[in-house]
Amino acid sequence: MREEITAEWAKKTAETILGEKVNKQIEVCLNAIERAVKANQMACSVGIYADALVIKELNKRGFTVKQSSDQREGSYLNISW
Repeated sequence: MREEITAEWAKKTAETILGEKVNKQIEVCLNAIERAVKANQMACSVGIYADALVIKELNKRGFTVKQSSDQREGSYLNISW
């Protein structure tokens, strides 16, 4: 009766799912940064509500990051360098 579901399995699965989500969000941010740089811009906005680990990773890379949320416009991440 579903013996494969253990605490170890639950923790590993949760970390893997979070890892995938975080990696996808970071990839979206890096693509936006790359497009902005090619357009000679010093900042960009990404229409996501970023996970805290995404913001931490971008800060670690030297970017200034600000998460904003507006009722009409939704959530977005401002990234500058």
